[in-house]
Amino acid sequence: MSTSVTDTTSATSTSSLLSGSINFTGLGSGTDFNTIIDQLVKIESINKTRLETWKSTWQSKIDSMRALNQRMDSIEQGAAALDTATDFNARQASSSDTGVVTATANNTAANGAYQVTVATDAKHILRAAGVASAATVVVPAGASTLRLTVGGVNHDVALAGGETLTGLMNAINAQAGAFVTATIEDDGTTSRAQHLVIKSVTGGSAGVIGAALNPTNLSFDSKDVALNAYNTWSGTSTVGLLGQFTGAKADAQNDDYTFTIVGNATIGTDAFTINWSSAARGTIGTISVPAGYVPGTELQVENGFSITLASGTVVNNDQFTVRAYANDIDEAETGTWSGPAITTTGNYLGTTSKTYNFTVTNAATLGSGTAVLRWTDSTGRSGTVSVAAAGTDYAVDQGLKLNFAAGSLVSGNTFSVNVFAPDQQQGQDKGLAQVAKVVHAGFDDADSSSVTSSDGTFSYTYAGKAVTVNITSGTTLNGLAAAINADANNAGVAASVINDGMGLPTSYKLVLTGKNSGAQNQITNVTHTLTNLLEGGNLGGGFDLTQKATNSMSKVDGYPSQADIYLQRSTNQISDVITGVTVNLVNSGTAVVSVSTDTNAILGKIEALVNAVNYAQSYIRDATKYDAGTGEAGILVGNYAYYIIKSRIDTALNTSISGLIDGEDTYVNLAQVGIHTDPDNDGVWTIDAATLQNALDNDPDAVANLFINNTTKGSIGAAKRMYDEMVALTDSQSGMLNVLINNYNGIITNIDNKIDSEDKRLELYRQNLTERFARLETNLGQLNAQSKAIESAIAQLPKSS
Repeated sequence: MSTSVTDTTSATSTSSLLSGSINFTGLGSGTDFNTIIDQLVKIESINKTRLETWKSTWQSKIDSMRALNQRMDSIEQGAAALDTATDFNARQASSSDTGVVTATANNTAANGAYQVTVATDAKHILRAAGVASAATVVVPAGASTLRLTVGGVNHDVALAGGETLTGLMNAINAQAGAFVTATIEDDGTTSRAQHLVIKSVTGGSAGVIGAALNPTNLSFDSKDVALNAYNTWSGTSTVGLLGQFTGAKADAQNDDYTFTIVGNATIGTDAFTINWSSAARGTIGTISVPAGYVPGTELQVENGFSITLASGTVVNNDQFTVRAYANDIDEAETGTWSGPAITTTGNYLGTTSKTYNFTVTNAATLGSGTAVLRWTDSTGRSGTVSVAAAGTDYAVDQGLKLNFAAGSLVSGNTFSVNVFAPDQQQGQDKGLAQVAKVVHAGFDDADSSSVTSSDGTFSYTYAGKAVTVNITSGTTLNGLAAAINADANNAGVAASVINDGMGLPTSYKLVLTGKNSGAQNQITNVTHTLTNLLEGGNLGGGFDLTQKATNSMSKVDGYPSQADIYLQRSTNQISDVITGVTVNLVNSGTAVVSVSTDTNAILGKIEALVNAVNYAQSYIRDATKYDAGTGEAGILVGNYAYYIIKSRIDTALNTSISGLIDGEDTYVNLAQVGIHTDPDNDGVWTIDAATLQNALDNDPDAVANLFINNTTKGSIGAAKRMYDEMVALTDSQSGMLNVLINNYNGIITNIDNKIDSEDKRLELYRQNLTERFARLETNLGQLNAQSKAIESAIAQLPKSS
């Protein structure tokens, strides 16, 4: 009987054996060859493991050095806070009366006491725009009356006509000398240097000066418009003026507007007209006054100003004259100017006098290119003007305009322009800076009723910048406030609505508040075309001025020495009068600001430096220590760089100060003021606080010399030495540890390359093992199959007895 033997295991090709993805389960042989291969590869990886351990050691060293660099940066910062006299000498300021002023000081302040006076009842001082000389005629021909008001009380000065600046001064002093004092001041410029100055005898708000009638060529009000005279007037109504005259200087520096009443009328009852004409500009116009005219409502004329009429009567052919001014811009002061002639024009809209300085930053020949001038003013504001053509007016700022003759503007050329506003010093009860605030007469609600039944505008001027906001029909009072606030051209005004709580039809008030204090930041010239919003008020547009923007006024140690003259600033924080001291004005009065050495702050800075040193030194000790008993060692035991750094830190502190002489100088080393190492505590630096405090109290300058770089004595103190050491040691390129870090990174790179090579070798080793054991698995599978076949054949043989 024949028996066939069959191989039940599928054959494995040579190409399959060489594949890197060979996988077998050991089912053929019952052996887990994958685990065997993993263990063999792990044994073969011992060199890679050594390399990885080596790399980790180098990386730990790098991490340690970076940490030490950070600690040395802290030492550098601590030393920098002490290495100059300014840094070392911490100052503190105190006030004898914090209800008047408070103060802070920085290290640049000098020890001493400073008397600060905040003005009480500051006197109002008006300063008119200048004229060429004291002999210049400033009063037109013909008898007239200058009606000055002081605290709201009229004081008439009779003028014969034709008075010079000196003559006007004398007339004021002779007839109103009990209430005001007039003088002439020379501002030292080449253009209209002589100014009439009028000072109130009474201080504070009770002494505020105005001009109810002004027939002169000098403006005493920033509105640049004044009632000249009631020429023929028999009615009982009176005339008021609102707005600000914007007529250009180039048209006329002074202009008289004559107004003539047409018809007899009772204000608010009868309709009538007013004809007006301009003497200098030649313009004419007619104002129609309706029967329902509300007294005090603006009646627009031209060039930014309006008239108002009070309750009463007007009579046919009655006349009054208004004088308008455009003489508050001087001619250019041509310092280094070599370009074409400059003409100043426009009408200054600001409320404080100042100087504009111009520099040509981009040269050009007018007509063929565009020149650019950069300007700054004496309040710190700045801007640019682009000039392309000759004979054209170019707006600069706050109404100032420039006009250039034909020619070339040369880069770097400079000139200046002085502009004037009458208030040289405001009459204030307290010398504190404050913001402007104006309040509307009122409206019946905030969110329901509309302020206008047709599209209109709301206009105001803030800090000399005119702004107009478009208001749509149906806008509520809150909507009007929101539109003002959201306006992209908002010049610095915040609008809000308040309810006075009285339950009246005018209880909801629109309030405009300036965002910046200072006399230059007034809110003026409020007008609108909103059909349902009241007009009138002392400011126009239905608004009354409830708080004028003011400067702070103070004296420091009696300066300014002139009586009734004060230092003026736009805020109550003054930091540019006493070096290193910021004074905050709180109330009127006098206080003494004392500046002294802040020994606590100095102690704090010295402690910070010593703590930073100990922090670094402790880190170095831990990184380089060796415990003979346990055999444990720091990561950088034996590293020369750490030992050198520790030595250089200690040397910077414990070496006597070069340049200081023992026996001549009070101290020559830090140990003398209680700063030394503790030999019983691993050489940790310690401070004897009592000894150091005593040294600072007795001779702070001598202690400072132990730390600072004193160029006068030629000494280099410990903080300066330490600072220089730390700068050198932590330099990103040449610093000792950074050089080592770069070297160690190079070593790590080499180790990484070796690890990569090992990874490749181990992968080939794994593939080789996999192929070999795959063949073994195949062979064992075949043998197993053959064994089973033989066993099966034997089992089929006939059994014998």
